[in-house]
Amino acid sequence: MRENSSRNQGGLKYQKLYNWGRTLIMSGVLRNMDKFPSEHMLQNKFGYSRQTVRNALDRLEQDGLIARVKGSGTYVSYAPEKDKEERPRIGLILSYFSDYLFPQVYEGIESVLREEGYEISVSVTRNRLNDEALYLKGMLGRNVSGLIIEGTRSSFPNPNLRLYKEIRRRNIPTLFIHNHYQNETFDSVEMSDARAGYELTRILIQNGHTRIGGIFKYDDWQGIERYRGFIECLSDFGIDFQEDWIRWYSTRDMEEKLSKKGLQRMYRRTKDCTAMILYNDEVAGSYMDFLKDRGLRVPEDISLVSFDDAGPVQEGDLTILSVIHPKYNLGRLTARNLLRMIEDSDWQEKKYSYRFPVMFNNGNSVRDIH
Repeated sequence: MRENSSRNQGGLKYQKLYNWGRTLIMSGVLRNMDKFPSEHMLQNKFGYSRQTVRNALDRLEQDGLIARVKGSGTYVSYAPEKDKEERPRIGLILSYFSDYLFPQVYEGIESVLREEGYEISVSVTRNRLNDEALYLKGMLGRNVSGLIIEGTRSSFPNPNLRLYKEIRRRNIPTLFIHNHYQNETFDSVEMSDARAGYELTRILIQNGHTRIGGIFKYDDWQGIERYRGFIECLSDFGIDFQEDWIRWYSTRDMEEKLSKKGLQRMYRRTKDCTAMILYNDEVAGSYMDFLKDRGLRVPEDISLVSFDDAGPVQEGDLTILSVIHPKYNLGRLTARNLLRMIEDSDWQEKKYSYRFPVMFNNGNSVRDIH
């Protein structure tokens, strides 16, 4: 049984890595003749075995997406057909390109837009506002038919107001995905992040937990909203808020804060908590590894809840209780709404926003301590 489980997990990892590489290439983030990450780099990035990485690269090569050049490295070997340049184009600006959520969200967007004859130009800001400005200018220069944008450092007011005013002036249909800016009024398609934070906290409280800590991301709107739901639920149930039990990180210090030393510092402040609410499943995975190294068990010693259901965040029979991110469906709905906006000359006067309802996976990471 254990051998089969291990084989299945290896297959999932190989498929996940293949999908990541394929999306990276097909979306245009990596272009023909660009250097593709090496086996060693992929092993370090994903934490996968050499054989798993090699299997994924073999399939990418078989599909004609990459070519290995002995003594030089691995290169992208895919070039879109020339006639695609003549098709209408949608600009897609993302804050991150990772294996975490992007491949499934992108597949959802692509499945709708390509069917309608649109090409997609992808740019990744790495959560840098200057990069966002650069890519917005580029999209304006290409005369795109519409824009899908994931906000950069979205919890802060955006400084690129002049460019967004120009987008409105040119009447380019624009829809935000995952978040939005407080000083801009474009519609958006998002999770119900505050409600999700509230409902996760309520589950912990209903299971007897009153000493609840959290790790949240402060430079993205999702982190602020998830935190807001958490503190509102504490207040509604009459539970005192403990500032020292809340730990924060940002894009710039993420690697340091979520390292073993960083998590150790967080744990010193939160060790009296019986439960933790974590910003997403990436953080949950890192925290589970940290607890395991300390000999602590979930949920016997501490209960954990998270967001996105983008794991699997699993350890044996344990699965972290997580709010489900709609991923593929979020991408499809965003693309459909943008197409409706393109057909609607009065899109600026109407509402195309949507918030997905809160749904949970079948996680078993919460213990009833009544």
